[in-house]
Amino acid sequence: MNRRDVIARMGATLAGLAGGAASAQDTLLTAEEQAWVDKHPVLLFAPERDFPPFSFVDSQGQHRGLSADVLDLVQAHTGLKFQAVAASDRGNDIDRLKRREVDLLTSLRPTTEREQSISFTSAYVSSPAVVLRRRGDHRTGDLAKMQGERLAVDRSSAAETFVRDTYPDVTLVQVDEAAQGLRDLVFGDVDACAVNLATASYVIERDRLGGLRVAGETGYFSTLTLGYRKDWPMLGRVLEKGLAQISEAERAQMIARWIPLTDIAWWQRPEVQRVLGTASIGTGLLMGGLLLWNRALRRAVAQRTDALQKELAERQRLETRLRTLAEHDPLTGLVNRAALTEALRRSLALAARQKWSVAVVFIDLDKFKAVNDSLGHAAGDELLRQIASRLQGCLRESDLLGRLGGDEFIVVAEALHDGPRNAMELTDKLLMQMKRPFLVGDQSLTMGFSAGISIFPGDGDTPESLIANADAAMYRAKEQGRYRAALYQGPTPLPGAKEPDA
Repeated sequence: MNRRDVIARMGATLAGLAGGAASAQDTLLTAEEQAWVDKHPVLLFAPERDFPPFSFVDSQGQHRGLSADVLDLVQAHTGLKFQAVAASDRGNDIDRLKRREVDLLTSLRPTTEREQSISFTSAYVSSPAVVLRRRGDHRTGDLAKMQGERLAVDRSSAAETFVRDTYPDVTLVQVDEAAQGLRDLVFGDVDACAVNLATASYVIERDRLGGLRVAGETGYFSTLTLGYRKDWPMLGRVLEKGLAQISEAERAQMIARWIPLTDIAWWQRPEVQRVLGTASIGTGLLMGGLLLWNRALRRAVAQRTDALQKELAERQRLETRLRTLAEHDPLTGLVNRAALTEALRRSLALAARQKWSVAVVFIDLDKFKAVNDSLGHAAGDELLRQIASRLQGCLRESDLLGRLGGDEFIVVAEALHDGPRNAMELTDKLLMQMKRPFLVGDQSLTMGFSAGISIFPGDGDTPESLIANADAAMYRAKEQGRYRAALYQGPTPLPGAKEPDA
C-alpha cells in the first residue's frame, strides 16, 4: 500500500489538535518553514508498540504515553499534522523510515548506525536504566559486583545489549517485557532487575508492585528523540521549534501523568486492609489474645511506619532525579533546550523591567564530525564534556550555558549595558579559550567554533525569535570563514527577492 492509500484509509484523526495554535505558529515559523508545512498536510509516524510510559498502543489501538503527548504539543505549536500507522516491531519501523514509507518515529534513541540514514531532533526526555532489588535485600546494585547473580532484563531493550556487553559475568534472565522482570523480582525468581527508571515507576504504579527499591544505576541512559526522514531537513527545523515551545508546566504535567512514583506498600492495599479488619474482629473475642495482638500490632505499625518513611524518602530522591533528567543534558550536565528556553523567557521579562540587554550566543563547533568519524563517538563525547567545562569556566555566575544537542551550545548573557559590544567581547573570550588544545585519550585536539549573536530587545523579544536569529547569524559566520562570530543583521532575503525601491 502506498503512502497516499495509507493516509486515505486512516484519515487525519489528529488534525483538530493543531487548530488552536494558528496565531502562535504564524510567528513561530518562518515563511519558508510555513510553506513546507502547508505542502505536507499529513505526516505518517510509527509509534512504539510496547514501551510504557513513553509509547504504547492501548487496548483500543490508540497511541498513548509521554511521546504521544509530546507529538500532540508539537502539532499544536507548529501546525504539523501527524497520523499513526499500524504499530510493528521497532526494527521493522526503522526500516520503514529508511524506505520513506513513514516520515517519523517517536521514542527513538540515536546510534551511530542509525545516524547514517535517519535524522534526529534534540532529546525530549532522558531516563537512566537502574537496578532494582527487593526492599529487604541490602546487596549492592553495582553490576560490576554482581557476578553470578540472576538479573532480569527485557530482551528487546537497548539496556540488555549494554549490560550483556559491559558486564559479561552477570547472569542475564531475559524476559519478554519489563513488567515480567519486575514481577519475577517481587516473587524471588531473580535477584535483581535492570529496567528504565521511568518504565519501572509506571509499571510499579500500574501493577501495584510493592517492596522494591532502586539499588543502583547501570550507567546506561535512554535518551529519546524524534527520528525523521534524512531527506527532509526542513521537518527537523519545524520539529525543533515545536519541541522548544513545550513549556516547563507542560513538561511537569507530562512527567506527573506518565511517571508516577507512588509505590503503594502491601499493607496499604484495600484487600489486605479487609483481611486485617476481619482478623481483628475474630481476635477481639479473647482478651488475652487481644493483648498479644495489640503488642504485635504496635511492632508491625512501627516497622511499617519506618518502611513508609523509607519509601517516601526514596520517592523524593527519584522525583528530584527525574526533574534533573528532564531539564539537563545527560552527557555534559548542562541545561537542555527546554530548560534553557524557560530560563531565557524569565531573563527577558526581567530585562524588560530593568531596561538592560540580553545576548543569545549560538555556538556551533567547527568540524566536530571529523573527530567522531576518525576517533569514534566515545572520544567525541569526552571532547564535548571538556568543551562544555571550558566554556562554563569563562562565563559569569549570572550567565547560562546550555547544550541544544549534537555540537550546538547556547550562551545567555543578561544584564548587559552595551549589548553588541559586551556580547562580542564575551564571544571573543570564548574563542580565545578554545585555542588551547584538548587532551582526549592520547590525542591532542584543537577545536574552534562559529557563533551567531542576537540581542534583546533589538533582534527579538521571545526566546524562540532570539535563538532563531542567533542561529541565522551563526550560519553567516560560517560563510565568512568559520572560527568567528557574527552579529544578527536582519533576515536574509529569499532567493529572487527584489530590494525595495529607494
